[in-house]
Amino acid sequence: MTVMRNRRLLRCSSVLLAAILISACTKSTADKAAAIDAAKTPVPALTGRVNDTAGVLQPTDRDRISNLLADYQRETGHQVAVLTVPTLADESIESFCLRAANTWRLGRKGIDDGILVCLAMKERRLRIELGLGMGRHISNADAKEIIDVDMTPSFAMGDFAGGLERGLTRLMQEGRRFTDK
Repeated sequence: MTVMRNRRLLRCSSVLLAAILISACTKSTADKAAAIDAAKTPVPALTGRVNDTAGVLQPTDRDRISNLLADYQRETGHQVAVLTVPTLADESIESFCLRAANTWRLGRKGIDDGILVCLAMKERRLRIELGLGMGRHISNADAKEIIDVDMTPSFAMGDFAGGLERGLTRLMQEGRRFTDK
């Protein structure tokens, strides 16, 4: 009888220990995931077509670029937004821009034709994030060329408004070829 009781006690103890270990591992993984999410740069609220949280554009430049994007959206239906951030806080520009585009839900539902132009000032990084629908028409190579040829030279001289306007104008030229509005 004592042997059976000891076996039951051992089995119950083993099950209890396994449950505690699983709980500790799960909590540890959840805590790590929460810490990683907390370390990511927060996506600012979408306040308009031009979201200059880094403060690199003059109000007149923001208005002019915003009007350019509004006219383009009326003409084509494609939604384009600009986001400048002071820093990415060790997050990649690719990850941050994708999170921002998904959070803001740029583009038309079912067509996914949104475009986000994102600048990270401290890291001196720039990305054009294309929705899947737009990505079928404008390749990543096209976006890279627009960045390299139309935007980066102006940015290197401190002309962020001019670089954005040149890059956006070229991006919109490419996008106009694929309008279904």
